[in-house]
Amino acid sequence: MGAQHSIIASAKVSTETANDLWRKESAKKGFKAAGALGAAILFAPAVMLALPFVGAYEFGTALENELVTGYPIMDGVIGGLFGVVVSPIAPFYCFLVSIQEIFELKYIHERNPRLIDRNYLKRAEGMLRLDFSHYNVAITGCPGTGKSSILNGLLGYKENNAKAATVGEIETTLEPKFYRHPILNTLYLWDMPGVGTPRHPTENFFENYCLGAFDAIILVFDDRLMASDIDIARRARKYDIPVFFVKNKSDLSIAKKIERMKIDSKLDKSEQWALAVSQLTVEIKDTIYKNMQQFGLDTNHLYIVSANVLRDFVILVRDRKPVHEQQKLIHEKVLITNLLDTLVERKDKESSTTKSNSNVASVKKSLRKRSRSKELVLS
Repeated sequence: MGAQHSIIASAKVSTETANDLWRKESAKKGFKAAGALGAAILFAPAVMLALPFVGAYEFGTALENELVTGYPIMDGVIGGLFGVVVSPIAPFYCFLVSIQEIFELKYIHERNPRLIDRNYLKRAEGMLRLDFSHYNVAITGCPGTGKSSILNGLLGYKENNAKAATVGEIETTLEPKFYRHPILNTLYLWDMPGVGTPRHPTENFFENYCLGAFDAIILVFDDRLMASDIDIARRARKYDIPVFFVKNKSDLSIAKKIERMKIDSKLDKSEQWALAVSQLTVEIKDTIYKNMQQFGLDTNHLYIVSANVLRDFVILVRDRKPVHEQQKLIHEKVLITNLLDTLVERKDKESSTTKSNSNVASVKKSLRKRSRSKELVLS
């Protein structure tokens, strides 16, 4: 019965893609722009008639030390003439301001990080048992994209490992669960539920699970970005949380390309793999990369990986064995390196910020039991 419920739930996963969201928002912006233009045209005569009187009144009633000539009547005449001069361009100026608000104001607002208050941190600590003395990374995305597989890959756990996260084709992660990294003992990886399901709708997902309190978010997707992915990334930007976009299952995509394409027999397996990777990279740039640019997201944090290759690489690092050419790495190593660098830099930045913000400092002092080292320590 439980499996049946999961299958039914997975069938109701939101199917709105990033392209769908872009078209919908573009249409809304188009209607708003048309409305702004119509309003500018409609009210243009009234604005042009009113500006000379407004100018005369504002200039004529100014404070004595603000008068241009020192005489209210003369200043009123100047104000009236000024209103006559600017009145023809006033409607056009109002239209430009409206266009700027429609197309740019949202992104400008999102570039100003939202400060996390005491209650938010306490809720994250109480609900998730978030340990602020460690590095906490949330791994999320839509169901079926391989979030748990990426988590196991980062941990270096095979699926039959007793400590590994449960992996399945349907919605298997129903509640957040953390896994302590076996090599990096100050790193906690959180397996989050799939977003965009009836149980975990997109609208409240970010706030319900206090993702703004994490040190980073790994957003896993398969062939395309979904609207829910964009929603999480946008909200993370408001909290200044770095987001790593991870295209998973690259090994499957590459295998299909090698199987489908008619390759010159002179090419060996290594060259075939390289050609398939090149084709996949071009496809990603034409789709995912473009989506991220459209929504103003950081394209420097876009990675093409395979959970299986990632796992094998981590195992080699754990066992201190050399990485062979047969490993077929794309961005697996780069993902790990950039993630760890970002985590350490974020902690260093946070430490310097809290010194100049007594409120935040008191919150951190009450909620954190600081670890002795801010670096990720290899055990």
